[in-house]
Amino acid sequence: MRIERLGLGLLVLVALSGCDVAGLAIDGKGTGPQLEVEEVKIDREALTNNLALLSQESSIRIGQDLNTVLVGGFRKPNRGVPLRELPPGVSGDFVGTGWETPERTVSLVAKETDIIMALDMENTVTPEHRDDVVGQYRRTFGDPQSEVGDDKAKYLFWGSGSVRVMICSVRVRDGVYRLTSVLGLGSVMDRLRMDADSARQDVGAAAQIAAENPVK
Repeated sequence: MRIERLGLGLLVLVALSGCDVAGLAIDGKGTGPQLEVEEVKIDREALTNNLALLSQESSIRIGQDLNTVLVGGFRKPNRGVPLRELPPGVSGDFVGTGWETPERTVSLVAKETDIIMALDMENTVTPEHRDDVVGQYRRTFGDPQSEVGDDKAKYLFWGSGSVRVMICSVRVRDGVYRLTSVLGLGSVMDRLRMDADSARQDVGAAAQIAAENPVK
C-alpha cells in the first residue's frame, strides 16, 4: 500500500496516518470478528438524525443513497483517484467507494446503497483550518459530548441515538495537522474502536506515531 493511498482500505491506518481513527490496535491486530451486513441495522432514528459529515457546501447523513453524496464539498476533483476499499474487519458484502488526492481522502461505506459510515481526511491543515472545521461542527451540533487528548492528538465525539461523529486531529509537525472527520452508526464505530474509551487508550500512541511519520 502506498502511503498516499489510505482511504477506507485501512480507514487511516495508524502507522501511515499518524491518527488511529480506525481504532485499530497499535500492533496492527484486528478488532475481533468480522462485521457482517446482517448485523447492521439502519433504524428510523438514524435516518432522521441531524448528525452529519459536514463540508462548507454539503453534508452526508446516515442512510443517504451512496450515489448522491459525492457532491459539493465532497465532489471528486479532476485529479482524484477513485477508491473502492473497505476497512479491515468489515465484510466484503458492504460497499466501499470514494476518492483521494495527496492532500485529502473522502471514503464511504454503505450497506447496499445506504451510507453507514463516511470519512473525510485532510493530510496537512493549519491550526486555523482545523479550528474552522471544529467550529462548524460546534455551531451545528453543539459542544462535543467527549474530548480526549491535547493539542498534539485530540479526539472530539458527538453522539445522538444510534449515530456518532468523531473528529481526530494530530499534529504532524509544528503548525501542521492531519484532520479526520468520521460519521457512522455507533454500532459500526464501536466495532472499529472509534469511541471515547478507545481514544483514551490510543491517543498517546497516535501522537507518537505522528511524530515518527511526519508528512513530507
